[in-house]
Amino acid sequence: MASEANAAELLEAYRVAIRRKSPKSLETWQKNRTVMPGGVGSRFRMSDPFPMVAKEASGARLWDVDGNEYLDCMLAFSTMILGNADPIVQEAVEKVLPRGSTYALCHDREYEFAKLFCDMVPGADQLAFVNSGTEATLYATRLARATTRRSLIGKFEGGYHGTHDFLAVSIQKPRIDPAACGPIEDPVTVPDYPGMVEDAWKNTIVLPYNHPAASDKIRRYGSQLAAVIVEPVQGGGGSIPAKREFLQELRKVTEEVGALLIFDEVITGFRLARGGGQEFYGVIPDLCTFGKVSGGGMPIGAVAGKRDFLRLMEFDTNPTGTILVGGTFNGNPITVAAGFATLKQLNSNPGIYARLNAMGDRYRKELNEFAQKNDFPAMAVGAGSIIWMHTVRGPVNSNRDLRGENVNASVGLKLLYRLNNLHISSYHGFLSAAHSDGDITRLIEIHKDAMWELRKHGIW
Repeated sequence: MASEANAAELLEAYRVAIRRKSPKSLETWQKNRTVMPGGVGSRFRMSDPFPMVAKEASGARLWDVDGNEYLDCMLAFSTMILGNADPIVQEAVEKVLPRGSTYALCHDREYEFAKLFCDMVPGADQLAFVNSGTEATLYATRLARATTRRSLIGKFEGGYHGTHDFLAVSIQKPRIDPAACGPIEDPVTVPDYPGMVEDAWKNTIVLPYNHPAASDKIRRYGSQLAAVIVEPVQGGGGSIPAKREFLQELRKVTEEVGALLIFDEVITGFRLARGGGQEFYGVIPDLCTFGKVSGGGMPIGAVAGKRDFLRLMEFDTNPTGTILVGGTFNGNPITVAAGFATLKQLNSNPGIYARLNAMGDRYRKELNEFAQKNDFPAMAVGAGSIIWMHTVRGPVNSNRDLRGENVNASVGLKLLYRLNNLHISSYHGFLSAAHSDGDITRLIEIHKDAMWELRKHGIW
């Protein structure tokens, strides 16, 4: 096993190679830092040793400003399920753009998109369009409080639901500092970032993911609990899928205590299946939130659910007793055109999900067999076309199972992915309809080669 000093030297050598490979990206990022905090528009665009600066993308490929071509398995954090620059989506946007990019008014193309959206999602009678997943989860929890007249929201350790103060708690800290987060059966609420309003996050209780003790805690707070929000697959937590029986039990216990069950489908919506995570798992929530795939590459968020649970958004029928929903760009014609063109293709091609999910299953099967055969402490996880590999032996059922990760191996793998022209996030990856079987072979081989490379240098 390499010493820490030798490991640090090796990892720095990889960083030097990336700097040599992408000097224009480095230069652009350094200029950005003079006018933008951190040089990025979102902290999730940061990467080691510096952010990639994209020039263009098409299909399953992306090119940086230095001309390097990458196999794209990030896909704008899962958004581009049909592949980058899908020609049908591009044409739909080009068609409506001359008519104006936004009106801040109703328009004649909203209905067909909203109708198709609701037809595809099992638990949706109606939906409200917003502009991001963060907005969607904010409105869903506000709606739950207004509907139940209760104050508390339950969320799970490792679950990421956007940046607002109510839910930006206990995301990464359980894997970094579990001692500060309480016992696994009864975790405490820990804000992940400074500057958060204490009265907001203290109304959030944190639950153990994929753990039977979650039901006990829900019952304990039942009379105060407005809703429980859960990702069917934890994205920011490391692509950790929920167990079917766990979601079934959540459905049962939330009904028992009179709390709403909210599925955060910002990532899983229209990705795991035509009807998202609720179809994939066979569990129907009261409310669900969407983003990413549903906008076809344009900014979007949505809150959907049964009509009875959305009635408090009907401002015209009860102006003083409804929640405030507003947004200049909600349901703008460009997003609607791109979203409708995307969902129409997904809806009319029932075989697309079988193929996407088969590619994800192949990734997990081949890498887990490889790791086991060669005694690598590694575990490929995810569900359907959501993929990732952790540097632990597994099983990986929650964020706390990642405490024993080989940090040097994790860092090394991500650097080697980039050096070997694989574009993938730091905690989850995605596949698209544009990926070929050959692309999946290449994806798996890049992983295997990187694992051997790190073992050769004593890091693994």
